[in-house]
Amino acid sequence: MRGITLALLIGVVWFALAEIGSTEVKITGGGQYKDRKGIHVRAFSTFPSLVRLTDGTLLCYDMASKDGGWTWSRYQKFGFPLSNATRPRRGSITTLKDGTVLLVGRYTRKHERDSDVYVAEIYRSRNHFAGYTGPKRALIHIPNVAAGTDEYGMPVAGPFFEQSIVELPDRDLLACMWGWFKSDQSPSGYPDRWEKWQLKKSRVLLIRSKDRGDTWHYVATIAADPDVGLEGFRLPSLGLLPDGNLLCLMRNGDGARPLWLSRSCGNYQQWENPEKIDAPALYGQLLVLSDAKLLLAYGKALHVMSSSDGGRTWDSKHKMNIGTRTGQAFTGRIALAEVSPGQVVCIYNDVLDLHARVLTISSE
Repeated sequence: MRGITLALLIGVVWFALAEIGSTEVKITGGGQYKDRKGIHVRAFSTFPSLVRLTDGTLLCYDMASKDGGWTWSRYQKFGFPLSNATRPRRGSITTLKDGTVLLVGRYTRKHERDSDVYVAEIYRSRNHFAGYTGPKRALIHIPNVAAGTDEYGMPVAGPFFEQSIVELPDRDLLACMWGWFKSDQSPSGYPDRWEKWQLKKSRVLLIRSKDRGDTWHYVATIAADPDVGLEGFRLPSLGLLPDGNLLCLMRNGDGARPLWLSRSCGNYQQWENPEKIDAPALYGQLLVLSDAKLLLAYGKALHVMSSSDGGRTWDSKHKMNIGTRTGQAFTGRIALAEVSPGQVVCIYNDVLDLHARVLTISSE
């Protein structure tokens, strides 16, 4: 009898697990090819930006939505810092748990005295961006950094502060950068870029701040392998899972080449070898939802797909297209924000404007 009962229990558990494993995530609201139904957000802008304030307001540079992304209007009269959205000098913006909005400039410069310190612009707002303070100098301590060139061929002195900032339960901040160490000497796999710019294969770094963004210190190299890919790892996006696992999405090659994903836990000093994702793109953006599902937006023909197991597998079968007027996004970039459980707003480039879609994420 006990054997029968045990067998029945095992069967019930197996059935329950099978049911969980068969749950599909459905994404709707993306539109169709050339459907012209994107919500207009900002004219003459090519680089998406999006942050959700603690009062629920969504900000895209100087444009705001107070109804979950359906309508947008000018937010304030002042000039939004680092808001030249037609050039790559945009910053990384996030809302911290105490309501502070933190904005850090992408480009860094060498400190005037310390060779292992780099300086970035930093702005803060504690009143829902009714005003802000800055620019202030954020000091980034990273040893052995080498100068290089950005993706447009312009010389740069230090690494790039990319778009993802995540806050840990202890209030420390983590962020990604990409650039070069002095040991990175492998030429880019694109001969024309090597000849014109001396472009070398890059690496992706993790930095940490214990003072809410004023100073940052090098934690680890997330990915650096001169034998992998054509340009080295770059343009990272971070995602912090509820179990403490930290994910880093990266590209390694221009055009329609697969993105790469690595993960770490604990003190984040050791990282798994990056693995390819079946997501060809110039750029990708991660978003961890409140129910622990993971979204990935990617591609010039823009798509969004989901993962229910922390990025180990991706439901490419049910990926969703985001319709643009030409079928292609000029920069291939996208910004995501969850506005409520099951509701996500995405901002993307459509010709020379920024448009929005309101997506619904549901399980079936």
